[in-house]
Amino acid sequence: MKSQLKAIVVASLIGAGTISTVPLLAEDTADLKALDAQLPGELVNDPSRIDWQSYGPDLEASAIVDETIPGGGAARRFEIKRADEFIYTSGTNVPLTKKVNRGDEITIGFYARTIEADTDDGRGVLRVRFQENAAPFPGFGEETLSIGSDWQWYEVTAEAEFSLGTRDGIVALQFGRTRQIIDIGQAIVVSGATQIAGEGPVTVAAARADVPELEMPDGLEGTGALLNNPGQATWKFGGSAGTYSNRDEPEIWMMKATRFEVAQPGTQLTDLYATVPIEQAIAKGDKLTIAIAARTIGTSAADGKGVAASRIQGTAPPFESFAANRFKVGENWQLIKIQTEAPRDYTPGGAELQLYFGGSQQQIDLGPVYIFKAN
Repeated sequence: MKSQLKAIVVASLIGAGTISTVPLLAEDTADLKALDAQLPGELVNDPSRIDWQSYGPDLEASAIVDETIPGGGAARRFEIKRADEFIYTSGTNVPLTKKVNRGDEITIGFYARTIEADTDDGRGVLRVRFQENAAPFPGFGEETLSIGSDWQWYEVTAEAEFSLGTRDGIVALQFGRTRQIIDIGQAIVVSGATQIAGEGPVTVAAARADVPELEMPDGLEGTGALLNNPGQATWKFGGSAGTYSNRDEPEIWMMKATRFEVAQPGTQLTDLYATVPIEQAIAKGDKLTIAIAARTIGTSAADGKGVAASRIQGTAPPFESFAANRFKVGENWQLIKIQTEAPRDYTPGGAELQLYFGGSQQQIDLGPVYIFKAN
């Protein structure tokens, strides 16, 4: 297998009002700490990621890569094909990786440009909102920005009216009220600072973010159309029942795994989890196959097998779910296959797979996860 550690360039602050680029290995904790040390306040997101969860009934999201894009040579393009009454009906969510406490200043900075917009001045319309990504979706710091046609750095700051945790804390970028095409590049979120680069000059050295190569197990060839990214860069992890840690794992496809560890009995199954976004649309009646690579490192169970669970759920109210399953995991790497049928239509990003590892004293490694719909 080829190494999946790919060099990614992210923006860091070098002196007041200037952004330049430094190399960063994706998911490398040491390099993230080095980046954090150069920024004002505390870094509370992963700037090497732009594969955010997107949603909207008339939204088409795609990746673009071009060496002229500031902050790393990559961006997400959002095309809103039909304007809605409310701006929040379409958007994308930048997840937080650290807690933001009530009363803290929180600032997001990001690159953006408008390709076209159905507005009088041709400028795009984008609203920033700091919020919880869970019903009833409380938020604060709403600010609507006018996005020009050239790449620019935009910042929004607010005082946190309540705490935002790593499980549901996000910065929502919303744009559903206008028919438009907007490109959004690298984003940086900090707490404890009222600006990142401010209004000073922004200079960027061009670079390219490489995408890890997809590896498909032999037993899954021909299963159907892949609906997700099997690699873990797009996933979200969290929970209070134990700990989780990302690790290199040369024995499994794509060479990445996350170890979930529960040290105390009596926890809730759902309180240690991974969330796998489903990036493609699903239609009612689609036959789905879920393949989960996992192994048990240690457990208090008499049979030596760890216990995990899964379900698919909607990403918008009422957050209904289906395909709930509980399964055991052996000591060797294995593919757990689950087959189900979609009960209704889901737009791209409108559903996600939840995987749970709490409830028992155990250590389980989670590798790549594949979600297919039959052709």
